[in-house]
Amino acid sequence: MARSTETLAAAGDRLAAARAAVELVKAYDRVLEHIRLVPLSLPEQQRVRDRLTPVAELLRKYRFR
Repeated sequence: MARSTETLAAAGDRLAAARAAVELVKAYDRVLEHIRLVPLSLPEQQRVRDRLTPVAELLRKYRFR
């Protein structure tokens, strides 16, 4: 989702990029909520957060977070 959002933004399709960004934020929030609900060890939590880093950076870039 992050890659396709970035591709749409780079292509200049602002409406589609904005819609994709909203969906990306919703998905990101759902993942964060699941991390809180599922009992994970600290290393597992960190691994998930590391995998989310590119998404968080993209959201920061577009100032959604």
